[in-house]
Amino acid sequence: MSVDDFILLTGRTINQGVALEGGKLTKENVRAAAICAFDKDDFKKLDTMVGTPVKVITDYGEVVVYSTISEEGPHPGIIFVPMGPWANQVVNPDSQSCGTPTYKGMKATVEVMKSGKVLDALELIKTLKEA
Repeated sequence: MSVDDFILLTGRTINQGVALEGGKLTKENVRAAAICAFDKDDFKKLDTMVGTPVKVITDYGEVVVYSTISEEGPHPGIIFVPMGPWANQVVNPDSQSCGTPTYKGMKATVEVMKSGKVLDALELIKTLKEA
């Protein structure tokens, strides 16, 4: 199943900061940063369970992350991926001459990946080297 017409925002989270204390290559970091948070009503449209991998697709790339329901809200139509290597796969790389990519406001589609695999940071970076 796929749902179109989301707006993707990225940013830092407290859980992500705590997980980074243990290192970027830990399972805790994957669970804190390789996620996509949905408004609770939007999540119902996916017809899946929390933790099921989803593929986030933008005009700039795609990445498989774990699904979750946002603790914030309501914010229908908006999804959130914490900043990091997973978010970097789908953000607009155009820095508009300021040196910083566009981290907010990208149109996104989400597909449920019942058998999808969420790569850890090292696996994700290896795929970039191979590309």
